[in-house]
Amino acid sequence: MVTKDFSAVILAAGYSQRMGQSKLSLSFGQDRSFLDCCIGAFIDFGCAEVVVVTNKAGITWIHGRTWPDTMHPVLNPFPRKGRFVSLQLGLKALDKNQPVFLHNVDNPFVTVEILEKLAFYAGHADYIRPGYAGKHGHPVLISAKIASDIITTKHAGENVREYLAQYTQMLVPVNDPNVLVNINTPDEYKKFIKNP
Repeated sequence: MVTKDFSAVILAAGYSQRMGQSKLSLSFGQDRSFLDCCIGAFIDFGCAEVVVVTNKAGITWIHGRTWPDTMHPVLNPFPRKGRFVSLQLGLKALDKNQPVFLHNVDNPFVTVEILEKLAFYAGHADYIRPGYAGKHGHPVLISAKIASDIITTKHAGENVREYLAQYTQMLVPVNDPNVLVNINTPDEYKKFIKNP
C-alpha cells in the first residue's frame, strides 16, 4: 500500500446519549465495529496517520483491541466542551502538517472511492466535501492551513461548521447517498445497518 500525504481525524468523544451506547463500538457486522470500518477506509486509502479522539470509555475499549500501527487514540477528557475541542486535540496529535480528513464515527460508510475523489481536488479550495443531491456530506477534507488555524485558535467553543465558513469550500458531487448518513439513535441504526 502506498502512503499518501494525507492524515485523518475521527471524532468519537461524544457520550452517545441518544444511542444509549458508544457509537465507535457499534457492530457493523462480520465482527467489525463502526470504528473498524472508518479506520479501515482511511488506512486502505493510504493515510499516513489516523487519530481517533474519544472519551475515557472509548480509550478503554480501544486499548482492548488490536489496531494498525498508524492509528493513535487521543483522550478528550472534557467531551462536553464540544466537537471543536475534540478536533483541536486530534489535529495537535498529528505528526505531519498536511491535508486532513475529518470524519465522525457515526458514519461507518466512508469508502476509499470517496476519499480518492476528495483527494483529487485537494488544493482547489480550503476545504473539500462530498455532496449528494445538493446536500453536504462527510468526510470533510481540510487544508494544512485550516488544520494549523484550528490548532492555534483561542475560540475553543466554536461550532465547527461555522468556523469553516470563513474559508473557501468546494462541494464534490458523488453518487453515494451514504455520505449524508449520521447514525445517532437505535431507530437510525436499525434503518441503515441491516444485519449487524
